[in-house]
Amino acid sequence: MPYSSADTNAFVAFGMQSALGTPQTAAAKLRYMKYLSGTDVQGTIEAVDLREGGDGLDYGYTYKKMQKVTGQIVINARPEVLGNLLALLPGAATWNGASAPAIHTFHTGHASHPWTTLFLQHPGSALPQIVADARFTGLTIEGQSGEPLKLTMPFIGIQHGASYAALTPTYYSEEPFVFHYAPTYVLDGAAATGITGFRIDMQLGVEELQSQAVLLDEIVVQNRDTNFELTRRFEDPALWKKVYMAGGVTPSQSIATTAFRGDMLYGAAAALRQVRLELPLLSLRANALTELDPDGKTVMETVSAKALKGATHAFWAQVTNAHASAIAP
Repeated sequence: MPYSSADTNAFVAFGMQSALGTPQTAAAKLRYMKYLSGTDVQGTIEAVDLREGGDGLDYGYTYKKMQKVTGQIVINARPEVLGNLLALLPGAATWNGASAPAIHTFHTGHASHPWTTLFLQHPGSALPQIVADARFTGLTIEGQSGEPLKLTMPFIGIQHGASYAALTPTYYSEEPFVFHYAPTYVLDGAAATGITGFRIDMQLGVEELQSQAVLLDEIVVQNRDTNFELTRRFEDPALWKKVYMAGGVTPSQSIATTAFRGDMLYGAAAALRQVRLELPLLSLRANALTELDPDGKTVMETVSAKALKGATHAFWAQVTNAHASAIAP
């Protein structure tokens, strides 16, 4: 019998591990995600084929050199799931210790990257997969006019299985954060109007270590690269001049810098739900304007920048949700 990819038995869940080699299987620690197109998991085999003298024209032997799991999750950002994902990347989760609504803060100023366990069940419950000792290797946050805040997070996993105890998905009945839900956008120290979208793209440079097994021993984070892009209506040349002319009329030797903060929220009092994203120090690289068009179109500017570590961390995130405890395995 064929299966539909939209089968309600299909689900994706994850839970933070306490350490490498300790899969998270406690139901209370798992978060189920309403996933979007692009969510995927694939086993990856690196095979070696040998052709040796005596085999003639064909390969005579093959063996598995290495096996791992790769994939990504793509979701609309909802308060409860978002907090648990940000605890994995960028990490450094802290908590204000209050009752709901609770404020959880995450940032890049640390050297610890938690492991996670992922549960992925394909339609018809025909193939339940568990991926343990997985590490998220990237985080892309996209905001677009009229759209929910979207997250894309690729991962690499070490342990891979095709069965586990039956799980019953429980989804949080929360609204996602949406681009125009009571937003505050601040660019270059001033309220930024006319913004139509932004993209924060964080990628971890990882090294996959393998020694005496077909599986990886470790996935070590060696570096991080965070880039930023923003689009808005072009209404003032000040930022363009800052990028290319240091605010003057001729190029300078220095790279101009700026900062960005974006807030979205809904609800109030105990039901307040809010997300704040902040890049305190951005190195400006480009400000591309819409091409001249005799038929007429609104001129837009696309600003590109790279996040730097300055007096504070390169990236901050803060989530206000109902999770009135520390986010931990």
